[in-house]
Amino acid sequence: MKSEINFYQVDETIIKSLAPLLLKILDEKKKVLVFCADSMQIREFDSALWSYGRNKFIPHATIFDREFELERQPVLLTDKEENLNKADYLVFLREPSEAFVSSFKRVFYFYEQGKFSTKIKPTNSYRKENGKWVKLGY
Repeated sequence: MKSEINFYQVDETIIKSLAPLLLKILDEKKKVLVFCADSMQIREFDSALWSYGRNKFIPHATIFDREFELERQPVLLTDKEENLNKADYLVFLREPSEAFVSSFKRVFYFYEQGKFSTKIKPTNSYRKENGKWVKLGY
């Protein structure tokens, strides 16, 4: 399967840019796997998603949540290259293998300016300007 790969250069914390995308994916009734660098990053994002916005949280589970059926989770945070929730979409925060990337319909990579580090080639690339995502032409 040919994946659509979208890169997003953020001007704020990655979680602040990522949260609206996760909400949109949930609205579409799709599932997403968030591929984190390590267990510390999983815990950091887990905490942030529980308290996103005022009176809001984003429903999710982590690879450490053994009491949940991981396959049923709409958003799953992991550091393993396993699609345990049968997600349609992948968000990666550390570089996965190309074979893993190709198993998803859509792929998203969020990075801070000056911290771009991946060999994976994007289909589309965006940067936030004046609060709006602008497609970069290259």
